[in-house]
Amino acid sequence: MVEQIDQDSIQKVEGSDEVWVIDFWAEWCAPCKKLAPVFEEVSEEMDKPKFGKVDMQESQQLGTKYGVRALPTLLIIKNGEEVSRTSGAMKKEELKNWIKENV
Repeated sequence: MVEQIDQDSIQKVEGSDEVWVIDFWAEWCAPCKKLAPVFEEVSEEMDKPKFGKVDMQESQQLGTKYGVRALPTLLIIKNGEEVSRTSGAMKKEELKNWIKENV
């Protein structure tokens, strides 16, 4: 399951001892649209980590806070700290492998 993350709910990511994979995306972004179903599938197949999405059109402050300069950008956050980052669309196996390498 993918949770929508915004300025009001980012505290549950930053204050958590769980690992999160966060997708920064926008409606107008073609690579984001390509990644969206892959991200959803992977979130349903993996029990952990937790998965969240940040709509950059609605939460630009979070993009600025995390230094997001390209879309889509994926972050892995452990114990409230960023531990890995990647940008661009990926295939399902690439996404799963990236997560497994960094969790």
